[in-house]
Amino acid sequence: MLGHLDSNPDLSGQFVDPQTLLRVAPLITSTASLVIAGDSHLFLSSFISLAPQRRPQVSELAPRYFEAFFWRGLPAIFASYGLSVAFGATNAWYSRPSPVSWAWYAGGMALALAHFAFVPKIMWKVKDAIDAKDVKEIDGAEAIQGWLDVHHVRMALADIPAWTCFLIATLKALKPV
Repeated sequence: MLGHLDSNPDLSGQFVDPQTLLRVAPLITSTASLVIAGDSHLFLSSFISLAPQRRPQVSELAPRYFEAFFWRGLPAIFASYGLSVAFGATNAWYSRPSPVSWAWYAGGMALALAHFAFVPKIMWKVKDAIDAKDVKEIDGAEAIQGWLDVHHVRMALADIPAWTCFLIATLKALKPV
């Protein structure tokens, strides 16, 4: 039986084929990005939904929670989207994928990069949400809702389409020709 495995050119004896891992890597990292984005929505929208019943407490605690949440999550955002862009570029231009998949890798890379195009719009929402802890005129729950509104648009226009491109690219690249 081992002789059969050793003679099979498709099985190199490696646990993971590096080429296959490269093809799947942007799908994995963009999935991580979507998990982070989904968790952000879940945790923050759940927290501020308490506002009608406990508006004063939520508006006081929400900015402090958001500040800790934002700064702790930022490295994971840079890592997951940065790796998605890097793996997408590597697959599109340097590793010579099949002609039917390279454009999907390039599209996924561009859309993952587009996540950061929202920074000029969202940075003011972040500032408002964090400043709400010190400025009484800013309602913390409303400020975080403002961030969530931009976050939802960014997910719909950049994050989910990037993941979809990487999924299609991966399926096309790994499909036997």
